[in-house]
Amino acid sequence: MFNIIKSVRTRYRWALIAIALLISGSALLMQHSFSVQKFDAKIINIAGSQRMLSQKIAWHSNAMLNISNYSPAHTESLEKSLNTFKKSHQILLTKNSDDEYIYLNPALVDLYFGETIGLDKAVFDYIEQTEQLLYQQGEINHSVFSIKHVETLLTKLDKAVSLFESQAVKKVNWVANLEILCWLLAMILLLIELRFVFIPMEKEVSDTLLELQKQKDFVYQTSQNKEHFIARASHEFRTPLQGLITSIEELEVSDKQQSVKTQANYCALRLIAILDELQDLQALSAGKWVPHLNDENLLESCNKVVIAYKHACKQKGLKLVSSLDESLNCVCKLDHQRLQHTLTELISNAIKFTQKGEITVSAKLLNDEFHLTVSDTGSGFSKKITSLEFDSFKQTNHFQGLRTGLTRVQYVVKALHGEITFTNNKTHGALVSLYLPVTISKALPTPLKVNNKLTYLVVEDNPLNTMLLTRILSLLGLSYDCAENGKVACDMVSENQYDIVFMDLNMPVMDGFEAIKKIRSDLNKVMPIIVITANTSQNDIERVYEYGANLHIHKPISQQAIKDALNSISVVRAC
Repeated sequence: MFNIIKSVRTRYRWALIAIALLISGSALLMQHSFSVQKFDAKIINIAGSQRMLSQKIAWHSNAMLNISNYSPAHTESLEKSLNTFKKSHQILLTKNSDDEYIYLNPALVDLYFGETIGLDKAVFDYIEQTEQLLYQQGEINHSVFSIKHVETLLTKLDKAVSLFESQAVKKVNWVANLEILCWLLAMILLLIELRFVFIPMEKEVSDTLLELQKQKDFVYQTSQNKEHFIARASHEFRTPLQGLITSIEELEVSDKQQSVKTQANYCALRLIAILDELQDLQALSAGKWVPHLNDENLLESCNKVVIAYKHACKQKGLKLVSSLDESLNCVCKLDHQRLQHTLTELISNAIKFTQKGEITVSAKLLNDEFHLTVSDTGSGFSKKITSLEFDSFKQTNHFQGLRTGLTRVQYVVKALHGEITFTNNKTHGALVSLYLPVTISKALPTPLKVNNKLTYLVVEDNPLNTMLLTRILSLLGLSYDCAENGKVACDMVSENQYDIVFMDLNMPVMDGFEAIKKIRSDLNKVMPIIVITANTSQNDIERVYEYGANLHIHKPISQQAIKDALNSISVVRAC
């Protein structure tokens, strides 16, 4: 990209320089032509005045020769006219340093000094006779001032004026031809620039833009492939994890094996956290992530995370100190799930970098702002940290994990209009401080109970997922029917009355997308449709809402997730 900019800049500069030189040359030529025309006009004016002066001299001279008509004013006027006549004649015959006439071309030289006409000699004799008359020196030739002689002189002077005018016209024509030549040179220069500068430059720019477009398309396709892969991987992992977590929760073990069950549950939840991490980072980096605000107890949200990490700290020989202020024991409108993910990443990161000692989690609510600090006795930060980047080339391989946690935390905190800082403790270790604005609810939410008088349809092709979802519905005391694909579901909806439909997306015969579209468009059914899927693609989620879905839940699901979904579409009632 920088090479094309450099090439375009160089060619453009040379083109501008060439045009500037041509314009400057044309301007100088015009200035010169104006100057020449100015002098030519002056010379023509002088040559023309010679005719008038010769007549004036003849009139005054004849008046002085005729004593009866004589007046002293004739002498004064004759002297002025003669001086002007002599001076003008000298100007017309001015020579340069090379002894060449400045204003006379060969025709004028022949007119003034040729044997045939001899205008210079005629003027000289005329001036000489006038001076003799004026100053009474020598014998005066009266025929010089006769009408015939004066007319002969005027004819020669008229010839001189015509030649001066002809000379000026030739110069004007020469300048006009030169201007046409400059115009032709400008057109040729523009054509040359068009052929050898602008057309190659346009081609180079076009080729570069085409290459950039190809790279952009490749990057976009790579991003789409990555998003699709993450969505598919998440889908394939979440389905078995659903059964794994449910199975672990339903295991009845002895007290001695309780730690094994806890560890298994922790590992399964960690797998889900990794999937959420990939999904969130993809959505956050693409700017597609939006917070999901809900009313929950802030103290309970924090305690759930802290309690889950007691086992991890115990395994590493670390002490986990929890200092959660009683001011947190209130219901706040916040994205509690992302808050828990954020706290999870901060505690997890503290455990990674702490070999011995303790980790302290402190939190309080102050002026509608949630204050959280996570400090440890680990290595701390080697330098001041203002922001973190997800750059695998700049990170070491000393620790395991996806190494996207703190980057995702920063994205989430920014989206929630909060602030996070990374500093060192006064003694040793790291201190991470988090500040989030929260909205405190005025009253606790009324306990709700699912309405068990409604009929539900479960559309799921995977028998395990069908079993897990129907088990949750049974525990909630709800009645349901099952369909193994979208086509069967559409047939059942057209024949029976269902109040709620739980719809999977990826199914054989007819997938969930087509099923939702057909239920809304062809069957004209308006019952709520809740999508339950392991598909995390943002484009797919947006598409199901376009087709008419009311809500979506990501697998693995829980009883609370189902209750919250039913609550959001108002099919619950107060206890």
